[in-house]
Amino acid sequence: MEPRTVHPPAPIGIQPPHLEPGNVLSRHASPISLLVLSTILAIGLSGALGKPTAETTVHDGGAELAIDMPASIRNGDFYETRIRIKAKHDIGKLQIEVSPGLWREVTVNSMMPSPASEDSKGGYFRFEFASVAAGDDFLLKVASQVNPRLLGSVSGHIRVLDDGVVLADAERTMKVLP
Repeated sequence: MEPRTVHPPAPIGIQPPHLEPGNVLSRHASPISLLVLSTILAIGLSGALGKPTAETTVHDGGAELAIDMPASIRNGDFYETRIRIKAKHDIGKLQIEVSPGLWREVTVNSMMPSPASEDSKGGYFRFEFASVAAGDDFLLKVASQVNPRLLGSVSGHIRVLDDGVVLADAERTMKVLP
């Protein structure tokens, strides 16, 4: 006589139908989870949740102002703004002003090059730099981070001045997603 194998009792709630082998589809993951994951990856790769737009360029006045910054971004993300100025004539004292609304709940981590002086004049943050000769370019890179509690959008003006005289003015808006 063969020895009889004794199986321990099944855990509470496990019935004999649970122990029987199922069909082929029940042994594999649902294709729905793969479809959901693929959709999320496709949306992320498309850039629909935070891609920058083409730069804003203003040709008015005594300088050409080009601003490259994201049009939409997620809160908590780091981003950079590049402000390029092409002088149409000599600029004796280059000043760049940013309205506080554009940096509401935004932490500015660094500016390259660093301004010679920083101030707040007429409701704007003002940064002074060296002179720029006619036809020359000046590039300012601002590294920033959106504070996690900011939702909605921020908007404001970036202006270029020559010793207090406005040469160019551009408005930018950035949509902040959760």
